Amino acid sequence: MKLENPKQEHHGKAMSVPGQMLSAGLAGCTADLFTYPLDTVKVWLQVHGSTSSVSNMAVSKSLLAKSLRKSTSSRLQTGTLSETARATMVTASTTRKVPPNIQTIRASSKFASDFLPTAQLQVKKPKKGHSGVTSQSSVVRTIITGVRANGVASLYGGIAAGLQRQIAFSSVRFGIYDSVKDFYMDLFNVKHEGKNIPIRMLAGTTTALVAVGFFQPTEVVKIRMQAQARRPKIDRRYVSTYHAYKHLFQGGRKEAWRGLGANAARLGVVNVSELVTYDVVKEMIIDSNILDDNIYCHFTSAFISGFVTTLVASPFDVIKTRYMNSQQGKYAGVLDCTRKLLMKEGPRALYKGFVPAYLRLGSWNIVMFVSYEQYKRLWITHAEE
Repeated sequence: MKLENPKQEHHGKAMSVPGQMLSAGLAGCTADLFTYPLDTVKVWLQVHGSTSSVSNMAVSKSLLAKSLRKSTSSRLQTGTLSETARATMVTASTTRKVPPNIQTIRASSKFASDFLPTAQLQVKKPKKGHSGVTSQSSVVRTIITGVRANGVASLYGGIAAGLQRQIAFSSVRFGIYDSVKDFYMDLFNVKHEGKNIPIRMLAGTTTALVAVGFFQPTEVVKIRMQAQARRPKIDRRYVSTYHAYKHLFQGGRKEAWRGLGANAARLGVVNVSELVTYDVVKEMIIDSNILDDNIYCHFTSAFISGFVTTLVASPFDVIKTRYMNSQQGKYAGVLDCTRKLLMKEGPRALYKGFVPAYLRLGSWNIVMFVSYEQYKRLWITHAEE
């Protein structure tokens, strides 16, 4: 059965709303499975500055614990561990605690000499005028630090919450977009000719606001699960997605829908940028006979859509992530979060994590729209049979 037929038109009217919503939800999950590690790295970079000191201390403790276990195991096998070190090891194993910092370990010469070489106990302190974030500002170093502390699986931290979010958000954002667009065109008596960009923008904004209004808690949980994935398990706030939702709703509706304004603004911009850019570029490519309505056309349109979306939405994304991941009471609101961010870190902070954001959003758009078009065609073909 051939899916790609350049002359076949697959407009929203050819499908039922449930079919569009299902196709969009599946496409969103497909895209997330491919691009989730990039999204996690983006969140790690964006929360730097507000949680860097806690995060770096946690990572240092995790790396230290691994070094201690490795060195101790080697000394036990060779029989070179002193009685003092053996006693200390037993005490540590019963209390399940790691010394609070490396300086404390160095203070005990016997402990240090038996467990770690001197070179392993040295910690580079940030230079004056630089925060701990500076040394880990690059994408590569952020990935290496997180993976060394908690393994490759940390890049998929909170994936269950991420897929739940995609099922909820994508099915609404993309699934009802055509129906809402047709509704506005009939409401304002607009002809179904031309680009009708204002109508498309209105439809994209509407579907984004509906998605955020109903499913905001899934966004909050996803971000918190991603942000904590870089920490050692013993220092994480939540042990599972269920625990995160339970803790979130214990704080009441205000806590569950935290950052609603920031996310609504961000998702409105993202939705309009993604959908309108994709729609317009796709139609221009087809109308100009550059490409037919096939996978190459979808790929090109999605690639351009991803770049435009990242450029426009990055500041909203940084503010949303900072606010949602903050402790309760740290910021008076979204505007206060924005003000403190700009005062402390400057305007460039609004584009923190831009590279992984573009890699993630660009690739996400490509996988999302290409798979969405294919899922729609499968649905139409199945319905016709």
